[in-house]
Amino acid sequence: MIDFPHTMWISQYTVRFAFNEDISQGNFQTVQKFDRFLKKNLQHKLVETVASYHTVTAYINQKIDMKVLQKQWFGMQISTTDEDVASRHLQIPICYDEEFALDMQRVMDYTRLSYEEVKALHMSKAYLVYLIGFLPGFPYLGDLHEQLFVPRLKKPRKSVSASSVGIGGSQTGIYPLDSPGGWNIIGKTPFTLFDVHEKKSFLFSLGDQVRFYEITKQEFIEIKSKGV
Repeated sequence: MIDFPHTMWISQYTVRFAFNEDISQGNFQTVQKFDRFLKKNLQHKLVETVASYHTVTAYINQKIDMKVLQKQWFGMQISTTDEDVASRHLQIPICYDEEFALDMQRVMDYTRLSYEEVKALHMSKAYLVYLIGFLPGFPYLGDLHEQLFVPRLKKPRKSVSASSVGIGGSQTGIYPLDSPGGWNIIGKTPFTLFDVHEKKSFLFSLGDQVRFYEITKQEFIEIKSKGV
């Protein structure tokens, strides 16, 4: 039985529900389950929900009875099994060429791994899209192999090029736009992550499973030229 989350009113019509602060797939599934629960049970009282690592923020247009909501939450868990929403499995090409891997030497020095070992470990896991944020379409992917846990740059770069792949702490991510950033850049994908002109503007969605595979610089150029 999952406890009802801690509640904090941000304003008269904004309430935040918080679970454990762990960044884990189990906690992510709980947050997503609660997000679906709110959408089902608040219905016309709900304007929007925003789910994060361990919180769900609900924007409402009417007062809600928190005691009733708690009973519904516990009752749902007793009476039914809420199935997880099926996730997409995406294969993302990445070029680890030195031209793109701006911080590979820093990562190697910190981890004491070779170039090939860093690449192998980065490609060894399927990552979960825990969060889309920071920039439009920026995916926070976890969980990174623990041997690749490297602190972010003490002084962020003024500009990181779009589609650069970085690691920082326990996560890896991809910059959808040219922007400042402090992640350790270890490669680049030829894919476009954010395009406002497309019907589906974002390449990634919450809950997607992402796996990287290596391509050469020539393959990068060829894919990029196709405008993927």
